[in-house]
Amino acid sequence: MYELTLENAAGDQIVFAQNTAFTVTEIKGLNPPKASINTSQVALIDGAVYNSAKLNMRSINIAFAIEYQAAQNRLEVYKVLKSKQYVKLLYVSQTRNVYAEGYIESIDISYGAMKQIVTCAILCPSPYLMAMQEMVAELRSIVNAFHFPFASTAEPELLFSYISNDIGVTIDNNGDVSCGLIIELYANAEITNPKIFDYVTQDFFGLNYTMQEADLITIDTRKGHKTVTLLRNGVETNIFNYVMQNSTWLQLDANGSTFVYEVGTGDEAELDVTFRYNALFEGV
Repeated sequence: MYELTLENAAGDQIVFAQNTAFTVTEIKGLNPPKASINTSQVALIDGAVYNSAKLNMRSINIAFAIEYQAAQNRLEVYKVLKSKQYVKLLYVSQTRNVYAEGYIESIDISYGAMKQIVTCAILCPSPYLMAMQEMVAELRSIVNAFHFPFASTAEPELLFSYISNDIGVTIDNNGDVSCGLIIELYANAEITNPKIFDYVTQDFFGLNYTMQEADLITIDTRKGHKTVTLLRNGVETNIFNYVMQNSTWLQLDANGSTFVYEVGTGDEAELDVTFRYNALFEGV
């Protein structure tokens, strides 16, 4: 069993579950999307030569019945689903908890039927389904080791936190494909030129920049969202121009990745690095 929800930009929802006014009769487009394969014909060679491939946009088509009060509930459908407007599809089952973002391409209703059927076509620019839960991995000089409330007479004494000298972290990817990351750099003291490496590929992303105490830099490497911003004294600034030459927009490999970091000057232990990502799936 699964639960399906359609939600517009205002937060209005249509929930498809037991004992609701709407029942899904058919849904298409939750399988892996179609790919476009680019090839070239070469003289005297059978077949063709592979050049490249890409996934096309995801197209989701949902048909659902209005179980009762057709006229009233049809207007509820119009309230949530509006042509050309944004919509989020949320899918929850025992094996997947994902969502897709798209735009309403069309809405058709069988007005003359005994039980009216609504057919909704959603076009999703991204071909992937995204995990609902954001995963977080941290590289911190101070590692939390304790949570309140607390009462203990243990010997030896329990640690509230400890100083870690680790400057690397291995992140597992429970999705189907590689994905982008949101990387947050927080300075506990002044440091210069922070640089993050993929330990295996040696690709890096670096900044020619001096971070002051309490600065927060956010690097977004997700496709279509690539940005670098600085938050200082409550003011957010675009610092894209400070990206080091030959930097790579680091991705989390489908099999997981190990990341390490270094700084130009200052104490590496004074830089906290946080990695955030939502796993990507081709289908459910």
